[in-house]
Amino acid sequence: MKSLIARFSATALAVALTTHPCWAGRPLGTDDADTAAKGTCQIEVWRERAPDHRSTVFAPACSVAEGFELGMDFTRLTPNENTNPAMGMAVKWVPRAWQSSNGLGEWQGGLKLAGGYEQPQGDARHVANTSLLGLVTLTVSPALTLHANVGHLRDRDRRQNATLFNVALTLAPTDVLLLFAETQTNDRRALFGATVNAIGGRWWLIKGRLGFDITASRRVGSTEGTTWTAGLGWYGIAF
Repeated sequence: MKSLIARFSATALAVALTTHPCWAGRPLGTDDADTAAKGTCQIEVWRERAPDHRSTVFAPACSVAEGFELGMDFTRLTPNENTNPAMGMAVKWVPRAWQSSNGLGEWQGGLKLAGGYEQPQGDARHVANTSLLGLVTLTVSPALTLHANVGHLRDRDRRQNATLFNVALTLAPTDVLLLFAETQTNDRRALFGATVNAIGGRWWLIKGRLGFDITASRRVGSTEGTTWTAGLGWYGIAF
């Protein structure tokens, strides 16, 4: 049983590191320095197909004040390795005071604090990992944007730490199409997994409100194959 739980914990952490927990701005895994409009919510749901598992993620988030967002995500893995669905919670803060501009474009900074929770069957739910990320978004033009994250991850179950680095470039060739490429890595890849490169896109079924996206990602140096995701995002839900 312990070996099964350990394997699940490693898989769940890999999902948390290499997919899109806590409304990371689907279809990207790299988070953006932006929030929903005050008084609105968003719901993102996607299905992931990896070489060694399948997962379904449901991730709602709401902006309760200007530049301040609360989010959750629920992940069910298949096979589930005798554990209940994993859960994440996060707070994102994107203050207006952290805006600036120069010859490169418009800059925006932010912070995100997140925690991942697990509950093996028969045990209490506990915090499995925590992270704190600094977020930067550079808007070069209406069609071209760069996102970057750097921060600290604590795997509480294994009592290990890592520094995370994520960078993504997005291109919007039309009003209804978004394309992206990104890299997510860390400074302890032997423990926390290899660098992941991803590409993907979103098609706006209703511009700015309802989008469909597909992504493909691979671990550097891995022969496991490609991980695919497909999802929907619904935005601007007033409350």
